[in-house]
Amino acid sequence: MKIRLLLLSAVLLGGCSSNANLPEPTPLVPLESPYSLHKNWEVSLSALPNLDARGLAFAEDEQAVYIANSDGHVIALHKENRSRWTDQVEWQTRFDDHVVSGPTLFGDELLIGTSKGLLKSLSKETGALLWQRQLSSEVISRPIVSGGKIYTRTVDGKLYALNLEDGSVIWVNENQVPKLSLRGSPDLLVVEDYVFAAWESGVVQALSAITGELLWETRVASPKGRTDLERMIDIQANLVLKDNRLYALGFHGKLAAINPMNGEFFFVKNLSGYRDFVADDKALYAVDDEGVMQAFDLMTGAPLWKQAAFKQRLVGDLHLYGDQLLLSDGWGYLHWVNKLQGIEYARAKHSNEYGEGERILKVMVDGKRLYVFDGDGLVTSYNVVPSELSRFHSELAGNKQKAETE
Repeated sequence: MKIRLLLLSAVLLGGCSSNANLPEPTPLVPLESPYSLHKNWEVSLSALPNLDARGLAFAEDEQAVYIANSDGHVIALHKENRSRWTDQVEWQTRFDDHVVSGPTLFGDELLIGTSKGLLKSLSKETGALLWQRQLSSEVISRPIVSGGKIYTRTVDGKLYALNLEDGSVIWVNENQVPKLSLRGSPDLLVVEDYVFAAWESGVVQALSAITGELLWETRVASPKGRTDLERMIDIQANLVLKDNRLYALGFHGKLAAINPMNGEFFFVKNLSGYRDFVADDKALYAVDDEGVMQAFDLMTGAPLWKQAAFKQRLVGDLHLYGDQLLLSDGWGYLHWVNKLQGIEYARAKHSNEYGEGERILKVMVDGKRLYVFDGDGLVTSYNVVPSELSRFHSELAGNKQKAETE
């Protein structure tokens, strides 16, 4: 039987729905934040262990957001605020088996994967089951749709291409996976006729999207150390394709820039991480396995800055937010960081109705609106607005300018 684990800190979180038993690291440095959060609405689902959150994601269209959780719920929520929380729910469906990946929205369908190896297609209008396909084991990778096919993978190392109409199998590529690895799997990356996949064995592969044939394979992490835990290698962070370069980040591995045509390295940096990283036109931004943020030049890999303020704060995946970076931590804080210098620019706290911060599992950025999914099962919609302090300074500056012109 395959054993799948999280990092020690994440395991501590995974056993319960709250972080109340975990002491918060050194208090954050006080910050006069220019941002605050205006809560539009929140809807409560059941509490979600951290180890079951990796394959889940928000999906959205113009009217609604869609989310699932491990107890089998899939729910559609109106984006705009309704008078009652029951009116906020457009529909909800519950299955007997745990949902562990998705939902993915494509056209009028939502795709999810379950712990019993079922790939399910649902109507986005009603949540009704359209079809389902039995795969070999737990569907841990969020389904990706491209070129009339669905691409996903299962916990036993099989990568599937399936027909979008009914889920029938087009091809399967099999890989050996180690007995010990992190929980979950990064998204497959499908570009034109290529499927790029990252594996628990520390390798990145390119496959033909048409036939599933292996085109090339390269290693970004190698086992080292004496214990099984020390020798554990994995790639959990989603691959990033930018300016004809493929970027990968491995746990107990490297941050690598790879030629997507042949798998050769452009550069390799010593960095161990498992959270999703991001790139803009100039730099790569990543978080290592201790929560230290780093920025690297996109072309050369030269280090640009390092920020250790969030070390051991159980930070989540990185997101781009305009000219800033956005990340969450295990005590309910959202942090905005300046991309040029790595300095924290703004901070706000996500909290429940009692004002208690809860570990944030998933964040979706939609302009100046954020959708947050936390360990207590709360799905919350926020608008990012100027803080009271920011409004005060703005009014003060306006009054001063008005006085000078009179």
